[in-house]
Amino acid sequence: MTLQIRPCRGIQTQRLAEAMNAAFADYVVPLHLTDAQFHEITNRRGFSEDHSFLATEGDRIAGFWFSSKPESEVGNRAYCLSAGVIPAYRRKGLLRRLFDAVLDKHIEDGGTGLQLEVIATNEAALRGYASFGYEIVRDLNVYKLENPHLSQDVPQGVAIREIELVDLPEELSSFFDTYPTRQNQRSAMSALPGTVRVVGAFAEGQVIGWQAVFPDGAAPELAVRRDWRRRGAWDLPCWPRSPLYIQTG
Repeated sequence: MTLQIRPCRGIQTQRLAEAMNAAFADYVVPLHLTDAQFHEITNRRGFSEDHSFLATEGDRIAGFWFSSKPESEVGNRAYCLSAGVIPAYRRKGLLRRLFDAVLDKHIEDGGTGLQLEVIATNEAALRGYASFGYEIVRDLNVYKLENPHLSQDVPQGVAIREIELVDLPEELSSFFDTYPTRQNQRSAMSALPGTVRVVGAFAEGQVIGWQAVFPDGAAPELAVRRDWRRRGAWDLPCWPRSPLYIQTG
């Protein structure tokens, strides 16, 4: 039966989640996503069924490329949420065909580029994406805090309290030395209302820092205004029970 490339439009979440789990069963970090977890991840990262494509053989999904739409906040580039091929269908050029379909759709819609992240030790993937024309532009570090022991010390004149996303400043140049990846930027935190907790630090009536945490322990943002850095440990009382993960770079 002929393999076909088609948009993800109208495909049930369960089938997409099953395909992703199957493609990453032998990955560096194997996936075992539930439908709910898949829904959360794809919503957080801007999944667009019109800009994402499947390789199918009859009713079977052989491969996928999940993408966001071109996004004006990042120069009209699109983000690759995930791309993979089921083991039985590998080495048939499917990922390249999926990439070409995604690229054509983004060019049609005025996109200026596609971006993604790859685990640095996955050399085969790095070579593959390089052959598509991707270039490495930065390194990302991920830190994990298993058993946080929080200090109760707060710098003099600083008040710390839980706040809402809308309370965070829009101008970030005095807080960020580098900007979050797509799954951690402000739109990702806003995609699923009520799923992220934010604690802010205030001085002289202004926000001088904050910590945001998802229910799974991922910390999309941890920021301190430059003129308030290196003034001691702050107790941000919203650490989840699960391990805390912070991605920088």
